[in-house]
Amino acid sequence: RQLSSEKTAHRRRGRRPLAWKRLASVAVALSSLSVDTVQAACEEAGWRHLHDILTKAYLQTDYENEFLQDVAGLADQAPGMAWFKDNYQDCVEGFLSLILYYSIHNKGRQAALLDLASSAARELNPLALQSGLSTWPLFGLLDKLQLFWQAGQRVAPLATEPWRKASCPEPAPGLVSPLLSAVAAGTQGGVSPFSLVRGLRPGALVIDAGVFDGTDWSLFSVARGLTVIGFEPLETNRRLVDERFPEALLQLRPGSLYLPDGRPCRRHTLLPIVPGEPMPREPWAEVFASSGGGGSSSSSSLPACPIVAPTENEEGLGHTYIIGAALGERVRGLNMTTRYDYSSVADQGYLKGPKDMKKEEVGMTSLDEIFGRYLAASGRAPAHAIDVLKLDVEGYEMGALRGAEQLLAEGRVHYLILEFHPGMLGSTGTNPLGMLNFLRHYCFLCHSLKIDRPFTLEEFVARYTESVDVLPVQGLGAIEDLVCQNLAYRPPSHPLSPRGQREWPPEDPEASLD
Repeated sequence: RQLSSEKTAHRRRGRRPLAWKRLASVAVALSSLSVDTVQAACEEAGWRHLHDILTKAYLQTDYENEFLQDVAGLADQAPGMAWFKDNYQDCVEGFLSLILYYSIHNKGRQAALLDLASSAARELNPLALQSGLSTWPLFGLLDKLQLFWQAGQRVAPLATEPWRKASCPEPAPGLVSPLLSAVAAGTQGGVSPFSLVRGLRPGALVIDAGVFDGTDWSLFSVARGLTVIGFEPLETNRRLVDERFPEALLQLRPGSLYLPDGRPCRRHTLLPIVPGEPMPREPWAEVFASSGGGGSSSSSSLPACPIVAPTENEEGLGHTYIIGAALGERVRGLNMTTRYDYSSVADQGYLKGPKDMKKEEVGMTSLDEIFGRYLAASGRAPAHAIDVLKLDVEGYEMGALRGAEQLLAEGRVHYLILEFHPGMLGSTGTNPLGMLNFLRHYCFLCHSLKIDRPFTLEEFVARYTESVDVLPVQGLGAIEDLVCQNLAYRPPSHPLSPRGQREWPPEDPEASLD
């Protein structure tokens, strides 16, 4: 934390232009190199030596000339400068620190060096850097860097301030509750967020944002007679739904994918969205058939299985409607970076993914658009409210919540399940405490499975941000699912009113990812 504060003395020093230009050129050359084997970051003797040099440069105002000699001396010592060139990705923190120090003393190339530093910082966790968890000096220049990216493009951070009046007269308590831990302690089989599904009435509506292959929330909800509207932007993952979801459902509920006459049928419907459009082109009234759900879809030759009501001895069977778009704060087309089975709206280079990452053009829509324009306008909305809103969107939770703010303000969401991962939230510029306060404003009290007493929101966030053990500069970090309950929830007595295109709040560079 000492090293993360401002050190203005460095800006007042003299400089040796030729020496600094030479070293800056070396730094630029380093940025184009890569390695195949990633070792433990910064543990090699060469990196430790460089760390000593840069720390001394940070703490001593009269070290500039000696610094040049010490850095130049690295080329003559083991492991030698070639080793740093070949292995800079093993210690991106060290590389970033070196570039920032160069930028102070080479004003002619400062803009280019800071741009290079921003590119290097893409491989580090923004929130960890902002929390002062880097062990390398950043010379007070962190605010000069671009830390938030999407498909290689620079973007603004997501804001967390509520923009609407809530349905509750007072915010929910500013706490995270240990209720789930207490419940789990009294049950033999344990408790998970999936436990919510067991208590929902037949036909209850579940929103599954981040479907992937459909074998978790969509699967268990359909197997218990619930209606699911899912969101999955990637075509590859939607193909996985076609492959894996039916097989998994048959294992869970044998015979569930056959009509009474023995013909096969389906319990999932894929609804593509053209990037930049707010909703599927296939009318919801045709998709959600008057026979009680299911409906037809041009994307499948199989008929939809009818919705089955529960009996005294057996649970019902539902249907999942998977919309081919990401959930976010507004309607747009965008490029998503994908790697294996992982994807996110925001770039998360600190996870050190494979080198062959791909970009895919996808659509983004919002829950307010889907409910207000697609479902309500059809006259056949499956429900007046959302019983469970599950968000697993790899750090873009605040974007999805912003796009559901009208529903939240009207009190139409009962339970919210979200992945609380400050490291990933940081990649979108989301303040984790700000997001919890956003939920508190809209009447939500969140429960945790990992605490044994109530925590204030500040205490709870600190559990995930106070050390590199839980928030590493590179790597996944600590994570858990929160179950948040709307304390003011009452089943709505009136259906959703069809709404036209609402104006997005005035452009604000701090308010959305552009």
